[in-house]
Amino acid sequence: MDESTDDAGGNAGRTAGTVAGMFSGAKLGNAAIPVPIVGTFVGGVVGGIVGSEIGQRLGRAFVNGGEAFWHTLQTPTPPPSGEPTD
Repeated sequence: MDESTDDAGGNAGRTAGTVAGMFSGAKLGNAAIPVPIVGTFVGGVVGGIVGSEIGQRLGRAFVNGGEAFWHTLQTPTPPPSGEPTD
């Protein structure tokens, strides 16, 4: 796998993780800290930071796994030895 594909997967995962983390963190922060704007803001910031790190790792893993799966589909498999071929 080349570096550009790996970086693209990490960047896409980081962006998706940041957005998802901000929304879920804002909801959790609002529930944990009942001050109207403070809980939402703190939860969104913490959720965005955590989500970006997790998303970057998952994005790279998803791209690496997808590329490996695609290569296995493209590579022909030889027939097992000892069995007659048609």
